[in-house]
Amino acid sequence: MSPRTKAQNKEIREQSRQQIIDAAFELFAETGYQKTSIAAISKKAGISKGLIYHYFESKEDVLIGIFEMLTAMGDQIIDAGQEKSPKEHLKEVITQTFTFIEHQYGLGKLMISLALQPDALEPLKAQIREGNHHQIERFAEIFEELGYQEPTAEAYTLGAMLDGAMLGFITMGNDYPLEQIKQLILKKYELN
Repeated sequence: MSPRTKAQNKEIREQSRQQIIDAAFELFAETGYQKTSIAAISKKAGISKGLIYHYFESKEDVLIGIFEMLTAMGDQIIDAGQEKSPKEHLKEVITQTFTFIEHQYGLGKLMISLALQPDALEPLKAQIREGNHHQIERFAEIFEELGYQEPTAEAYTLGAMLDGAMLGFITMGNDYPLEQIKQLILKKYELN
């Protein structure tokens, strides 16, 4: 057997780190941040506690890793379609957000769960504020291009509607009229 290449080693490290993040986000969403131990994450991920500490200094650091993953996903969604017209860009962002809500139930549940655990969010306050500010700025840019008189207020309005749709879907599951809500938002912005 030949030794692994640098690329293979990097891929193995990335897979291990992702395994830890996946296990942690599931546990944080199910049992809460405070009640989840590194030992529980280790067991769920099927790896040793020592390996977790190889990638993360603490449980708080794992939470930061999860938040960075969520931020990257949010950036991908808001950047989707930016080469299109402002109207098409906005439609793409809304459509992809609803796809995320529907297909990333666990991540959505974690986001809501963490929002209800202020002690868990303490180490992330600066990052959350920066992420929210970035998202609102991006939405406001789109609304400004579309000629809205109060683009920042409209950005907050859209954010509130999308957050509300996520919360509704998480609490009601398939009983929540997700598609109907998406169509109403698209109609509000004359995107259908």
